[in-house]
Amino acid sequence: MRKTPRTVLAIDPGLRELGFAVLTGRRVAASGVRPLFLTPSPNRVGEARRLLKGWLSAYRPDDVVIERTYAHPTGTFDSVHRLAVALQKAASRRGFRTATYSPQTVRKAIVGNGNAEKVEAAKVLAAKYPALRMYLSSDRKWKARYFLNAFDALALAVFHQGQNPPSRSRSSG
Repeated sequence: MRKTPRTVLAIDPGLRELGFAVLTGRRVAASGVRPLFLTPSPNRVGEARRLLKGWLSAYRPDDVVIERTYAHPTGTFDSVHRLAVALQKAASRRGFRTATYSPQTVRKAIVGNGNAEKVEAAKVLAAKYPALRMYLSSDRKWKARYFLNAFDALALAVFHQGQNPPSRSRSSG
């Protein structure tokens, strides 16, 4: 039987912001948002990989979970998909177990409705983790949208911990 709690690094990929959360057992070890919009477009995947490498080194997670994205014929959506795939491959190459889940699967488990808005999932998570409540209300709309990326990553981590441990790599949803 495992004596130390499982640590999960979850990432909500995006070209403007990269949400992340580290969950050790039931404790949020770290969470936040790293802006990528300040990085020139051609360098964003490299910057995201650099951030991932730092998180892997700092937190030594048992599992890396990335929100599932899909290939798309239009540029922006396909770029997000390529970013997510690059992060998953980078974690896998370093020997970490990876998993992907669709946002609908995660929100269905967290909120009870797969079509729930990001803010609904954030409210459920803020009730579970009261220290994060301050990120729900903001004096600016952009701040509220910004922090929803961290809540999305946390939702992925919470959902993943409720699943059976993946063997090597897992996709669901």
